[in-house]
Amino acid sequence: MQPAQQPETRVAGSGMDRRAFLRLTGLSSVGIAFLAAACGSVGGNVGSALPSSTRSAEAGAATSSGSTSKGSVLPTYVPIQGPKPDLAGNEAGLQDGYSTYPKTQFKSVTETPGLGTDVIAMTRDAGGPPPPLEQNAAWQAVNKQLNATMKLQIISPADYQTRVATVMAGGDAPDLMYFMTGTQVTPGLADYLKASFADLGPYLAGDAVKDYPNLAGLPTSSWKLTQYNNSIYGIPLPRPSVDNIWFVNQTRFDALGLSQPKNKDDFKRVLMALTQPQMNQYGLGDSSSTLGLALGGRGDCPMAAVFGVPNNWSVDSSGKFTKDFETEQFKAALDYVRDLYASGVYFPDPLNGVTIKSSFLAGKYGVMLQGWSPYPLEFWNVGKSQNPPMDVRTLGPFSHDGSTPVFHRYGLNLGMTAIKKGSPERVKELLRIMNYLAAPFGSEESLLLDYGVKDVDFTFDGQGNPVPTQKGLSDLFVSWKYFTQHQQVIFDASDPNFAGVAYAAQQGIVPYLLDDPSVGLYSPTDTNKGGVLNQKFVDGLAEMVTGHAPASGLDHLVSDWRSGGGEQMRAEFQQAYAESRK
Repeated sequence: MQPAQQPETRVAGSGMDRRAFLRLTGLSSVGIAFLAAACGSVGGNVGSALPSSTRSAEAGAATSSGSTSKGSVLPTYVPIQGPKPDLAGNEAGLQDGYSTYPKTQFKSVTETPGLGTDVIAMTRDAGGPPPPLEQNAAWQAVNKQLNATMKLQIISPADYQTRVATVMAGGDAPDLMYFMTGTQVTPGLADYLKASFADLGPYLAGDAVKDYPNLAGLPTSSWKLTQYNNSIYGIPLPRPSVDNIWFVNQTRFDALGLSQPKNKDDFKRVLMALTQPQMNQYGLGDSSSTLGLALGGRGDCPMAAVFGVPNNWSVDSSGKFTKDFETEQFKAALDYVRDLYASGVYFPDPLNGVTIKSSFLAGKYGVMLQGWSPYPLEFWNVGKSQNPPMDVRTLGPFSHDGSTPVFHRYGLNLGMTAIKKGSPERVKELLRIMNYLAAPFGSEESLLLDYGVKDVDFTFDGQGNPVPTQKGLSDLFVSWKYFTQHQQVIFDASDPNFAGVAYAAQQGIVPYLLDDPSVGLYSPTDTNKGGVLNQKFVDGLAEMVTGHAPASGLDHLVSDWRSGGGEQMRAEFQQAYAESRK
């Protein structure tokens, strides 16, 4: 039995830089983005986005992934009728799959968005600095389509939160500004948004969003984390329900006769079988300081889910909220990770967001925890191009005792882009621009945003798939997808077989998705203090998982979290939850 399969990430293979990797795969850098906040840990994870969907595989999940507070101003969801997928997604969280790119593109924007103005926009680097506007055909073409001059401030991920803090402290806010949401909270964000950015509720709440059809096509779930002060303050960057998973070197699994683990003991046996230190081969590679036992709330964390740990929070029938690390399940997960570490199955050298992937592709460990989106570009394609080829697959959910498993549903939102306060005419102009940037997969606008200018940045192959030129490999580092993005789909322009494998993998995960009940609820304390408190907790937890501090210290960490703001968060979430159910 082979492990379940799944998609995702981006990164050069062993010894390759990023641009060499892109040349090797024959794919553009479209969709490549740093998929931050993996497993909810502060600091995030590097990943690359797939092209986005036109249907709502996530829309239904929106209604189940968390309640919204009383007086919710969420936009009405209006699905866009785009190209029919080869493999249909569903409302439970399964993504649409496409074996080849849609042969005919449709026009999703019928009016000229801009008024010929300049637009100052600040966002994160999507993989490397692009050529400047005067040398970038794709950027020029987008400006022409928008009828606006997009003046982009593209900041490296490592420096982005520092730049955000600088702007918040006194710098003039740009017209469009990207913010992380969820556990990547920014202290004082709610007040800053209210003071400097437009309340988008009057423009987007309910049926008002229908003036911007591509924004109306974004799943309801992704809008929930854009709510502050009971209104909408940003345009979301939607992400699928499935995120961080265990990728496996299936070639090595097959050689050793290994298969999908059935329980925690079986998983340990698999990792021990993969561990051969004399050959510099280990069972598991992880770049997080907590060795995969991270806090919930932004991504799915398989190690915690194995033990039934809640997805960030749980809520009982009386409306009481319990944090993930307050549970006995979390203590059991901590003991298990400590045991795995002591057993020597973890790769011993430090890993970061780049080296964890290149070391995996170099065969240094058989299992790796990473985000879903980069599967086709960075693992599937690169693995098959190696000599000898590596078949990269994924593990499906399993529980510690072999009972019915759970899998944490991702937060469905990688962040949001806020619009600077201005006249109604200016706000509407910027909303039309954002509507263009949210163009759905298979549209003319999406083809330009994702692949650039035909015969300059890409050409079509015999199957109608867009293949980048050398110029396209650099032009498309413009961070359009860090402003907003269509729903993602399962698609690999290099291999029509990928969609079926990835789709089957999601089919093995989606039935077990566990929701975070706090999604869509507003806690001022969580917004202002949550990131700092989580980081303090993670720092202490990291000492425990490696055996440098006793596991008994967990109680002290929990106590400090409660007194530092955790109890206030609980009370605020409970109140918001109660109001949402009236």
